[in-house]
This record gives sequence, C-alpha cells and structure tokens, in this order.
Amino acid sequence: MNRKILALSGILSALFLNMAETKPNRIASGIDQDSFDFLGPWVYLLLAAWVMVMTLSFYKGKQKETFTLITGILVPISLLLGVFYFPGKGYLSGASPRISLSIGFYTQLLLFYLLVSGIELPKRNLRWILPAFLFVLAAGLFLMAMTGYLKNYSLMKEYLVKRSQFFTHLGTHAVLSIGSTVSAALMAIPLGYLAYRRSSLEGRIMVPLSIIETIPSLSLFGLLLVPLSTLGGIGLFRAIGVSGIGWAPAYVALTLYALLPIARNTLAGFEALEPAVIDAAQGMGMTRSEILRRVELPLALPVVFTGIRIALVQTIGGAVLAGLVGGGGLGSFVFLGLAEASQDLVLLGVIPIVVITVLVDGGLKILEDMYRRSVYD
Repeated sequence: MNRKILALSGILSALFLNMAETKPNRIASGIDQDSFDFLGPWVYLLLAAWVMVMTLSFYKGKQKETFTLITGILVPISLLLGVFYFPGKGYLSGASPRISLSIGFYTQLLLFYLLVSGIELPKRNLRWILPAFLFVLAAGLFLMAMTGYLKNYSLMKEYLVKRSQFFTHLGTHAVLSIGSTVSAALMAIPLGYLAYRRSSLEGRIMVPLSIIETIPSLSLFGLLLVPLSTLGGIGLFRAIGVSGIGWAPAYVALTLYALLPIARNTLAGFEALEPAVIDAAQGMGMTRSEILRRVELPLALPVVFTGIRIALVQTIGGAVLAGLVGGGGLGSFVFLGLAEASQDLVLLGVIPIVVITVLVDGGLKILEDMYRRSVYD
C-alpha cells in the first residue's frame, strides 16, 4: 500500500477517530475519548511519526527503509504510552469502571502493520530490529497486565472473568487448526503429485477441490450434519464424540477447505522443476522412487510448504466458525460476545486469533526462506 496514503490515513485517524470509551459498567453507555484525551501529550509523538513517514516517502536515500521502520515503531510506542498514561487521568467513575479501546486505536495498529509489512531492509543484519521491538512491546504489555495496571480495561476484565475458559478454547482452537491442516496435507500432497504425474487427472482432482472452496461454511456444516450424525451412532465414532454438531463438523470442514491450497501448490511445485534436472537424475541411474525422494520432492518442497502455510493461516481464521456449531475454540467468545452485544468479549476471541495468525505466518515464512537458501544456495 502506498506509504503516503498510509501516513495520511494515520494522521486523519489520529485527529478524527475516537481512541477509547469510558463506561461506569459493562452495559451502560460510555463517554468517547479522542486521541488528545486518551494519549495526552503522546498524541504529538503519534502525529510526528506519521508526518515523518510521509516525509520519508519522498526520500530516495539508501537508508530509506531503515529510517521508515524506526519512525513507524513510534506509532505503537505512542499508543502504549497512552495506555499507560490514560488510567491516571481521573475519567473513571462508577462501581465497575471500564475502558474500551475504540476504532481509532485499532486503526492505528492496522496501519502500523501495513507499513512494516511492506518494508524491505537493505541489510540482513538489520532485520532483528522489528522482532526485537515487538518482543519488547509484548513484554511491556505483559508486565502492565501482571502488575494490575490494565485492570480497568474492559478487555482485561473479560479475560479475568473467563480465564479458565480462555485457555481451554485456545487449546481447542490450536488442535482444530493444526490437526485439520495436517489431515489435509496427508491427502492433498499425494493428490497434487498425482495431478503432476498424470496431467489427464488434473481437472478431475482440482475442479472438485475448487468447488469445495466455494461452498459457504454454514452450508457445508448443514451438508455434514446428516452423515456425521449417522456416524455418531456407530460405537467407535460415538466414543470419540463424533456427531452432527461439535468438533467433528468443524474439523471436517476445515480439512476440506485446506485441501485446495496445498494440492494446488504441490502441483505448482512439481511443475516448476527443470526437466534437465530430472534427465540428469535418470542419467545417473536413479529409479523413479529415488528421483522422487532425492530430487523432485526436496526441490518442490518450498512451494509445497508455502501451500501448507497458506492453509494453516486460513484454517486458524476459519476455526472461528467452530464456535457456531459447538466445536469450541476462540470463536465461542466471538459468538457469545455478539449475542451479548459485548464488543470486548468479541475482541477476546478475535485479538488472539489475529496475533497467532501473524506470528505463525511470519515464523513459517522464516523457516521457508531458510529452507530455500539451503536448497538453492
């Protein structure tokens, strides 16, 4: 995204969007707090950061990316300082006062993410800057939470009330996401390889997988209701909890949705292989299975791994819908919050999903790049 547009959006959202809302209790209407109320003097640091990003967008020097990253880091720093600064302002009243972060706060975080995700540092040894900063930022928030400084924030109150449920649903979400992706990979990789080996089967394999991808989630849950309910009547399946609702339809649906990206990338990875490499392996006397294990699969694996990464990230987000059919996961908080008209309860489910998705995507990208370098260098 154009950095001038990002910077302008950051300035306008800081000036015109509310950063927080103070309420005397959970259900009462609140008082909106703009950037100047919420951040106090730190609002000028936030505005200065976006002005500098705008200025650097016209800069042509070699250190442009490094300077932009350092400047962009001032955005979450100013927000964190505002979180630290605001509770002492005396705005809070009532028996159970709450501070709810508003659209302006989350817009700033989104713009910061869009900014840093597009930065390519010129020197590899500088790439530690952003991970190190994010670690320090997370440590700062954790310290503030542990010391009780965030006790008046509505999101923290929701977490404390549902702490035991939170970790149970987090574990369920992880099992659904990872398990369904692994199951999909075990089916999709052979299907992708079969489509590569026999081009006449490509359409018969990829078209059905593409059709599955177009089926809306709720419709797919409805289609799975009858067969899974029938299976649930059989002893073994009944023992592991298979039924028309619960974890089973969510697991099956997530697995089906993950098939296409993995199979498509598997096919693309094998099709990208140079024929000369295969001919050289055959000239060395390798058998078909040896060529697959020692030549084709290692060279195609980076592309296959990309498909698995895409499927896992997609599945982490898609697992929210498990909460709709009683399958657990962080989506349970989302739908409960919607039913109770509680924005912060929704965010208790959404924010961890966003954070986990970004971390998983970034971590797998690093592993993917490391493997590519080890194979092609």
